Amino acid sequence: MPRTRLRFSRLISVYLCTEYLRFFLLSLILFLGLSLLVDFFDRLDNFIKYGASVSATVRYFLFKMPLFVTQAAPAAALTGVLLGCGLLSRNRELLALKACGIGSWQMALPVLITASFLSLAVSAWNEWIVPAAFHTSRYINTVEVKKRPFKGLFHERGFWYHGEHAFYHIDHFDSRKKILSGLTIYTLDQHFRVRALVEISQAVWKNEEWHFTRIQEKSLEQPLTENGQRPVRSLKVGLYETPEDFSLIDMKAEEFSSKQLRRYIQSLQKKGLDTSEYLVDLHLKGAVPFATFAVTLLGIALTIPGAKQLSLPTALGFALAAGFGYWLLLALSISLGHSGVLSPILAAWLANGVTSLFGIFLLLGID
Repeated sequence: MPRTRLRFSRLISVYLCTEYLRFFLLSLILFLGLSLLVDFFDRLDNFIKYGASVSATVRYFLFKMPLFVTQAAPAAALTGVLLGCGLLSRNRELLALKACGIGSWQMALPVLITASFLSLAVSAWNEWIVPAAFHTSRYINTVEVKKRPFKGLFHERGFWYHGEHAFYHIDHFDSRKKILSGLTIYTLDQHFRVRALVEISQAVWKNEEWHFTRIQEKSLEQPLTENGQRPVRSLKVGLYETPEDFSLIDMKAEEFSSKQLRRYIQSLQKKGLDTSEYLVDLHLKGAVPFATFAVTLLGIALTIPGAKQLSLPTALGFALAAGFGYWLLLALSISLGHSGVLSPILAAWLANGVTSLFGIFLLLGID
């Protein structure tokens, strides 16, 4: 008899997990399609303006798709558990299981375990697939769609860029604030020999021109002074490139794995640069995959029988509102983290923490 009951329990667990995964995959496909559609119409003007080929357009979305999968996974998990458990509850199947002695926690546990594995899968996907794919999509958008030649080279200590009249080494470029930090300009003569070295602490793009802070030039054509150094003098520098020219060398957090991003942050910190935004993005690499588990926990708590005795329509409406609240809270906490109001780890994990605690609170009312 116990063996038969154990076999029955395993069968029920497989059935519940299958229903959850079925609706999760259907929801993921739906949200992925919506993300692609929204992004397509958002960029349609650019595709037409630059006369982008069909091949470049298709490959752009193909390589951007892995990022959309990561972003859509939490929403798909919430929708999957709402539809799966909600329909089972509506058909009285969950009540029938309770009548057979299957407790609410026994129903919730296999789904939560499945959600844990989904979170691990999303995390691995985000580490190994998304960075290279997203970087390729940005390259296609800049070089093949906008027809802007790529003249940069990224390495862990900054960027090299082949400018119109010189080579540039840049410690960091913030495309949102349009600030170049740690800019070194190597000016060349007609024989491509370095004739001067210009060091600029910071260059800020304002009113359609660059404004510089702390400029020094070392002329390599002048003889050495008595103490063995090159002449140094302050001057006004002409930087002919615009922020759009440097856009591709502004590496986004999505283009790094966690290990690469951690090394990049350490490199920026050694140069005394602000890394608040990158620290938030680093913690988000762990928080976003975990959101799949957090919203599943909340969805289960609102749909299985006994969860605070909520009716199905009330539970579904409340869950949808909670899902919207999750994304709103996540966006707000990220913004506060980027501005330095919240610590990076709190900014990244706040939405998951609130969602998980709320789901646990509801689950405590399950018999």
